[in-house]
Amino acid sequence: MSEEKPYAIQFNHGTQYLTAIVSGEKDSLDVSLMFWKEIFDECESGNYKRVLISENFRNDISAIDMYILGEKLCEMAPKDICVAFVDDQLQQLEMNRFTETVVYNRGGKGKAFANKEEAEIWLLEQE
Repeated sequence: MSEEKPYAIQFNHGTQYLTAIVSGEKDSLDVSLMFWKEIFDECESGNYKRVLISENFRNDISAIDMYILGEKLCEMAPKDICVAFVDDQLQQLEMNRFTETVVYNRGGKGKAFANKEEAEIWLLEQE
């Protein structure tokens, strides 16, 4: 028997990129690592190099956990993946941009956005 995941995830397989919509009651470093792994696995199985992630968790996670998440994402991410990230909780944008910087400083390619339209424009501009 498998335990129920602490989040819900839905994938939309587009022709130009994968979309992942993730939500749940409570986010944490462990929960984030679980859903990011699932997203990266889906990218690899579908041979996607671009992914647009829309996330909706009401709580914040600590700055240190966001830093650790950024480091782990670079270790977990498939080669040459490009990630556009949108958080439905706009107040979390600054912390998401902090993690974006951690990822960028380690050679990752991803960006946090305030809305899906900006994220999609940027994502489609990426090689």
